[in-house]
Amino acid sequence: MKSPWLLRILALAGLVLSAYLLTLKLTGRISYLAGCGEGSGCENVLGSRWSQFFYVPVTAFSGMMYALLLATTWRPFRPVCAALAVCFAGAALWFFGILAFVLEAFCPWCSAAHAIGLTCAVILAWKLKKDDRLPGSGRSGVLAGAGALAVLMLGQVFGPVPETHAITAGATILEDAPGAIHGRGSGPVATFFDGRKTYRPAGLPHLGPPDAPHVLVKYYDFTCEACLELHRNLEAVMAKHPGQVCVIMLPVPLNSACNEFYPATAEQHEHACELARLGLAAWRAMPDLYPEVHEILFTRPILEAEIAEIAVAQIVGEEALAAARADPWVDEVLAADAGDFRRLKEETVKMPKLLFGNDRLLHGVTRTADVLQETLEEELGLK
Repeated sequence: MKSPWLLRILALAGLVLSAYLLTLKLTGRISYLAGCGEGSGCENVLGSRWSQFFYVPVTAFSGMMYALLLATTWRPFRPVCAALAVCFAGAALWFFGILAFVLEAFCPWCSAAHAIGLTCAVILAWKLKKDDRLPGSGRSGVLAGAGALAVLMLGQVFGPVPETHAITAGATILEDAPGAIHGRGSGPVATFFDGRKTYRPAGLPHLGPPDAPHVLVKYYDFTCEACLELHRNLEAVMAKHPGQVCVIMLPVPLNSACNEFYPATAEQHEHACELARLGLAAWRAMPDLYPEVHEILFTRPILEAEIAEIAVAQIVGEEALAAARADPWVDEVLAADAGDFRRLKEETVKMPKLLFGNDRLLHGVTRTADVLQETLEEELGLK
């Protein structure tokens, strides 16, 4: 194979990128990719069912393909080159289609990996056409590559669907500082971690009756897609078990401008700080109208801060909203939520976080609403 250096450079780049993404996938640190924060396109893509093939991350397979390509540049064999060309081109088009039409998300790192693969496929096809001295038959390689692609596609469509969440118990412990704002006020008390963490549902944004027998605490961001999905799934749980569940809603903006514990190198979610403050202020102003405000702030496409403020003011009133936004309580709650987030993300960065039971934490979002219902029914004894 003449002038293989370009292919070697591309193969090495693809191998390094695949190994990097595989490491982050296996260690649960996807959100620490530059430009990829919690709830971002990167996390939604790399945490989706399409990132795995029978529970094995697809980046493991891409890494093996790039390693094989690198070796092939020293000992070229026509069937192998043809198979790799078909696999690289087909896989790139398959996953670009998944990104555009299924997930409707953009992951710059994934796109870069697929672009490298597509470029390698073009170069391989050109060299196969130009170099008649390569041993072996290209037809067998094309058939093998097409077969491998068919197995990948069928396996991802009809194969097992991996879990998209994690549940831990006791590994992370939240504790109250003296006079902690989450536990101030009057009304029923909800305690977690053997009494170390206290919440008063009546004094915090919540959905459902504050005296419900089961209190859950959700840490979320209005701009996070997984957070929106969990919100919808929790609505289904509450509809099935009316009066039994109260969900305390604590916003954690995925933006370092108002959350000092959110990595500055991660994707900064635009409008996250403003929407979080608006939600807290709306609760402070008119608690009874909070459910309507909560729905508005989860609107898609995400509302710009100015538009969201106008919409919320129409619900709770301009003067009431302005007075609540000036209340130090808003920033104090936001700071307390961020402090909890610092501890909650130590185990995994998956968002959102749902606290239930005594010390159970759900990280991320279940693949279906039914999975969440079954989990909570089993864990809490809901009937």
